[in-house]
Amino acid sequence: MDRQIHATAREASRRAYGRAPGPRVPRAPACGTRGVRRARARAAARTARVRAVVLAAGFGTRLGALGRARPKALLDVGGRPALEFAVAAAEALPEIDAVDVVTNARFHADFAAWRDARRGGKPVRLWNDGACDPESRLGAVGDLAHWLARARPEGRAEPALVLAADNVFDFALAPLAARARAEPAVVLFDVGSAERVSRLASVELGPGERVVRFVEKDPAPRTTLACTALYGLPPATLADVPRYLGEGGAPDNLGFFVEWLHRRRPVRGLRLAGRWADIGTPEDYARARELFGAVSARAPAARATPR
Repeated sequence: MDRQIHATAREASRRAYGRAPGPRVPRAPACGTRGVRRARARAAARTARVRAVVLAAGFGTRLGALGRARPKALLDVGGRPALEFAVAAAEALPEIDAVDVVTNARFHADFAAWRDARRGGKPVRLWNDGACDPESRLGAVGDLAHWLARARPEGRAEPALVLAADNVFDFALAPLAARARAEPAVVLFDVGSAERVSRLASVELGPGERVVRFVEKDPAPRTTLACTALYGLPPATLADVPRYLGEGGAPDNLGFFVEWLHRRRPVRGLRLAGRWADIGTPEDYARARELFGAVSARAPAARATPR
């Protein structure tokens, strides 16, 4: 009864002074600055530094004469070196302040000339893995380990985008960078045929887009969904690379590392809308040039799986 009397008195007072009754405005908490700090911390986390490394130390043996004369990463696709697709996608991310490129010793001078001729963009740092011929190559996982041992500052725990230089694509890598802050992720594409998957890595997804089956160079793919050579790896996963190699893991394709990894940690598959191709063989190189406008299109191109 007393509460009702007081409420009625407050309403009468508002009317007497021309103020209409309305909902009570909540008082700002005394610790409001804490919310501001949290918001700033979340914003900083979204733009915290991410490393980008492009693996370009292959010898292009499957390309035949094309790969012997020039590094395949510098072959022209759509009017620019194939390598530029990965570099430009990494440069577009505000959380990346430089792009690292791992080369071999045989073609290191070619990459240095390419880097020095670039105009604009973010700094490009070259890392020579010392290999002079296919017999001495370190392999993609070996090159990643080489880069981790030499290029990453001690005490810095940062995720990394690991990109193969022979992948050409036109989609943004922001979703991959965002996912790499929390867990490993791979970019997937529906390449349209089991035969093409057998030359890449077949992938099957479960709930939440988690990778439940991953087979590098799968002889009997059960899907047309393939893993591209575009990876987002958090610090804990990068730390697994030496362990994988120490257990006798194959050092050549990164797909073998992901095949090993998905049995030990959750790995997410990302299906990004856009175009993608690789240039590993003469046929793939021709398809990539057709897809990106170098010649008239005659061969079917890989299409992104709908999100």
